[in-house]
Formats: sequence, structure tokens, C-alpha cells
Amino acid sequence: MEQIKILIDLQEIMTRSRTVETEKRKVPLEVADLKALFEEREARFLSAQQEFEQLKKDRREKEREIEEERDRVERAKAKLMSIKTNKEYYAMLKEIEGTKRANTAREDELLAILARYEEAEKRLAEFKAEVDEVGGQYRERMVDVEAKMASFDKDIALLTAKKTEVAGRIDAGLARRFEMIFDRRDGVAIVPARNQSCTGCHMNISPQLFNLLQREDRIHTCPNCNRILYYEVPEEESSGE
Repeated sequence: MEQIKILIDLQEIMTRSRTVETEKRKVPLEVADLKALFEEREARFLSAQQEFEQLKKDRREKEREIEEERDRVERAKAKLMSIKTNKEYYAMLKEIEGTKRANTAREDELLAILARYEEAEKRLAEFKAEVDEVGGQYRERMVDVEAKMASFDKDIALLTAKKTEVAGRIDAGLARRFEMIFDRRDGVAIVPARNQSCTGCHMNISPQLFNLLQREDRIHTCPNCNRILYYEVPEEESSGE
């Protein structure tokens, strides 16, 4: 029966297409660990970069404060020459000393910031090198992955076109029914009946159905698993023995 032959061809095409789809889904997993490592290294680098930029900002701000207070001290010293009373003079000296002490504290804070800044700068350089190394490996692997994905996409497109062409040679209702069985029965929609049993579910079929299958004049399904059945000629008969 011609329809049975078409369905067998269709099942083979759909099975190949499903296999290619399965293999395609595996491809991203090939770089999953490397991708996770790259993202972890990148996140660490970005965190270190944020810390470094904040320290740079803190350093500039502290240097600005120190410079402003130094200018204030110099202006106060210059003003001393014009002060006429001892009270004002000593008050100005007290203000100058207070400013110097405050600036000394700021300088200590600046030194602490500079120490952290240098450490952060060194750490940032190390993390950047790691990101560049892992990122290079990841990008290199992604070139292979994209090539594989493109190859799989090409195969899938060819198989889809072939499936459409073959399915177009049978009734549309039968094609839809076949595809539904294929999906529900894990990619096995048509199977031979052998020794009065369905080779799909391995359940016995009635002698009457087995006889009908041998006539090959219509489509029959297994009463148990609903797969489409066809009669498989025993080897001894096909060889003429």
C-alpha cells in the first residue's frame, strides 16, 4: 500500500528531524560551564571596578578638601599681618592651628584611601586579566557553537522541507493524525505487525485485524496503543522459500 510506504518515509524524516533538534539543544550546554565562569569573573571585575571608581572619587574629594584648607591657612597667615589687636591675633592663630590639625586628620584619611586605592587598582588589573582570558576562551568556543547551530539549522530546514513534500503526498487528515500519534508515542507512529502482535506496544492483536492488515487496502491502528499498523512480510515469504 502506497500510503504505508509514504508514512514509513515520513516517520524516518521526522525521527531524523527530532534527533537533529535534540542535538541542537545540547550545543549550548557545551559552553555552559565556561559561560558561567565568564559571567562570574565579569561580575567580580565589575564589582571591583565600581569599588575602584568610588575610591578614586573619595581620593579626589579628600585631596580637594585638604587643598582648600591649606589655602585657608595661607590666607589666614597673610591676614595676621593686618591684625591690630592681640586678641584677634591669638584668635587667628588658634583658628590656624585648628585648621592644621583638621587637615592632618584629613591627610591620614587620604593615606588610608590611597592604600585601599592601590590595592583596588592591583586587584582590578588582576580581575581584568582573568576576564580577558576567560572571555577570549568563551568567544572562541562560541564561534564553534554558532557554526554548529548554523549547521543544525540548515539540516532542520532541509528536513522540514522534505517532511512537507512527503506529507503532501497523503491526505491532510491522515498527515495530522500521524503527526499527533508521532508526538504522543515518542516518535513511533507506524510499526509493523509481527506474529499477530503490535511491535510498538507488544500487545497481541486479533486474528481478524491481522488478516485485514495483510490485505493492505486501508489504514488500521493498534487497538491498544493507537499506532498505525502494517503487515510485515516474513523473511521466508519475501525470499520465496
